[in-house]
Amino acid sequence: MGFSFYASMKHKILTLLLSLVCVAHSAALPLLKVRTQSSQEDKGTIDRKMEAAGLVNVCNLAPEIQLDLRYATTQNFTKQQLYKGLSRAYFQPKFAQRIAEAQCLLSKEHPGYHFVIFDASRPISVQRTMYAVVRDTPLKVYVANGARGGRHNYGVAVDLSIADAEGTLLDMGTDFDFFGEEAHTDQEARLVKEGKITKEAQRNRQLLRSVMDRVGLRCYTREWWHFQEKIDMPEVRKRYKLLDF
Repeated sequence: MGFSFYASMKHKILTLLLSLVCVAHSAALPLLKVRTQSSQEDKGTIDRKMEAAGLVNVCNLAPEIQLDLRYATTQNFTKQQLYKGLSRAYFQPKFAQRIAEAQCLLSKEHPGYHFVIFDASRPISVQRTMYAVVRDTPLKVYVANGARGGRHNYGVAVDLSIADAEGTLLDMGTDFDFFGEEAHTDQEARLVKEGKITKEAQRNRQLLRSVMDRVGLRCYTREWWHFQEKIDMPEVRKRYKLLDF
């Protein structure tokens, strides 16, 4: 039995422990909104490639997390279905553990509250399609250039929000993928004062940032929904492999 066996057993034990802790803090959730499958047969092409790249399905660590994978539908800024064959949210193992830990904090402090993930790891081919849509517009500042890729393309970024026990998304001031200052986080007090977002939306964003920050994930100032590791992009490229498919 070599290193790979022990690494596999360590991962399985961590998965079990995190799942038990999260379940202890979770409330019953509306099952119809969960967009995950457990059988091997249900996995799509991208699901299988994500797993082959060593990525982890975060819902195995925190089952109360729900998915609304917008790029697997046409409900996104490109108006295209960019993911065909993806039904799960995958991340680098340690990044997935951080999200699961944040869900545990959220469940403990606000019983019934749970994350809703809009996007997770993203193949570089999808990134290039996304960038092509905005390349010649002012909106290109919101989308990572597909030439080298961004954090999603290395499995270390997540787009998410919070829903209550009934499955209703909390008011965050804008929808996911809103391109404009109302989605920015660096001048929220001014946005509230000018009536562009509500005080409730500001509080909800602060809650989201609080639980994520405590597990070592920071918010991107132009997108209230985007969280990433607290390391610079050159370090990301050193530590992780590009999802080159």
